[in-house]
Amino acid sequence: MAEGRTLFKGANLFDGRNAPTPNMNVVVSGRRIESVSKEVPPTAEGDRVVDLAGRTLMPGMVQGHFHACFGSFGSGAPAPVLGLEAPATFLGMLGAHNARILLNCGFTGAVGSSNPYGLDVSLKEAIAYEFTDGPRLLACTREYVTSGDAADGTNRSWYMELGNTGLIRRVDGADAYRQAAREDFGRGADVVKLSAGPGHGSHPATDFCYLTRAELDAVVGVAHDQGKLVRAHCPSRSAIMECADAGVDIIDHADRMDEACIEAICRAGATVLPSMLWSATFLGLAENWDYAAQPFPIGSGFPEPLEETHKRIRGVREDFEHTCRMLPELVKSGARIVIGDDFGTAIMRHGDYVNELELYVKELGIDAFDVLRWATYNGWDLMGMSDELGSVEAGKLADLVVVDGNPVADISCLKGPLVVMKDGVFVKDQLN
Repeated sequence: MAEGRTLFKGANLFDGRNAPTPNMNVVVSGRRIESVSKEVPPTAEGDRVVDLAGRTLMPGMVQGHFHACFGSFGSGAPAPVLGLEAPATFLGMLGAHNARILLNCGFTGAVGSSNPYGLDVSLKEAIAYEFTDGPRLLACTREYVTSGDAADGTNRSWYMELGNTGLIRRVDGADAYRQAAREDFGRGADVVKLSAGPGHGSHPATDFCYLTRAELDAVVGVAHDQGKLVRAHCPSRSAIMECADAGVDIIDHADRMDEACIEAICRAGATVLPSMLWSATFLGLAENWDYAAQPFPIGSGFPEPLEETHKRIRGVREDFEHTCRMLPELVKSGARIVIGDDFGTAIMRHGDYVNELELYVKELGIDAFDVLRWATYNGWDLMGMSDELGSVEAGKLADLVVVDGNPVADISCLKGPLVVMKDGVFVKDQLN
């Protein structure tokens, strides 16, 4: 090997596509993987040999639902609308902080999922210019909502006459959707986020799609003409069907998918992010709360009667169990599934990303090998980078992770990786 190369010796190799192979050797030269072999290649002065002694070497992972500015930081009074919790400068620094957390957890790629102030674009550029460490990022817009949408936080704060609506952007009509997408793509965004239907997480889904087909066609048309992506919050069956048929690229949540929805998703080649950890975490809290002692802290935005709270929780439970039944069918269909959830909320911290993978494997019974592919190859395929990333092959970029254990046997070993390499550079190295 030439000077400056790294040899990962004796790896249990998960290459992103196939079952792990023991006793493999991977050489990194510059930004790229030079070789992958059973035989130990010769070394020369200046080489670094890293004896993994059976630890697992795998591709960098992708967090497919990254809210960079989400975080519980004790700012005092709650904001009237998401994205107004703190000044833009503070949220920008929070985004950089969360990006570093994500990278150090082994996620060298991320797809944004709505942030205010063009934060994703600025963060992507700051990472590219090496002002801060972070993953390769597809930058997302604010969340486009129709008037009256449950996600429109100004429904509850209309009397404040807010000029700044934070995380959301109210858009009505095909021409307005077309104009908004053009503007945001012109400012550097890679992904448009739509709110297509109500529900998910702490609220049950209602079978409704907010956008008209003309609105969906307008925004998808602009995005695909420019080689960009559209993602949509789609808990309801109607929203899933409408968005899949319109060519939306990412179906978020898909709580109420059925066989017809799965067929539409596969026909469209869409990607699904189930994001089920939020619902599971909410239910674990809500169904065990001492309601006699104090009010439940996660409500509808206004104080609600206890009977309504219980009804809402039952609805979330029904949605969650329905998704649990349908997710194995989605897996069987061969649809592209990618991981990612609403980390940064009060009940799900940034850094706890592997908890989502544990849920799928340990509670829903999905094969760990499948979930690992969701986190690696599928994520990079969604990002349009699978020709360069997502598998450990000679010639590909060296985004690599080392974990102490075999994640196919125990997915939990993905927590606290020992090594994270991005572009052939160690950004985390605990093997010295």
